[in-house]
Amino acid sequence: MPLYDFACPACGARFEDMAASDETARPCPDCGSPAKRTLSVGRSYRADAPWIESVTAVAEKDSGKPHVEAFLAAPSRATYRDWMRGEGIRPQEPGENRRPTPDAAPLRQAVLERFHARRGLV
Repeated sequence: MPLYDFACPACGARFEDMAASDETARPCPDCGSPAKRTLSVGRSYRADAPWIESVTAVAEKDSGKPHVEAFLAAPSRATYRDWMRGEGIRPQEPGENRRPTPDAAPLRQAVLERFHARRGLV
C-alpha cells in the first residue's frame, strides 16, 4: 500500500497514512472526523533545477556569511546567483575552458613528407 497525504477539514491536521489507491478519506488521528486525501508530489520533487542540490553540498555551511545562509536556507536560482556574487565567482560561459586546437600545419607537413619518402617522390 502506498503512503498518501491527508488533510482534515475539521481540525486542520495534516498527516501521512498508508491507504489503498482508491481510498479518498481516512479518519483523522486527532479528532476522528474524515480527512480527505490530498495531492502530494513526494520528497524527491524539486520545482527548481535539480543541480542546485549538488551546489548546496559544496557551499561552506559554517561560514556565517548572510548570502551563504540565505542560499542554504532556501536554495533557488535567485539565492544561487546571490551566493555566487557574494563568493566572487561567476558561471562558466559557453566556449570557455576549451583546449586550444593544435596547429595542424606541422603535422600535415610531416605526414606528407613521410608519404613522399615511402613512394620515392623526394
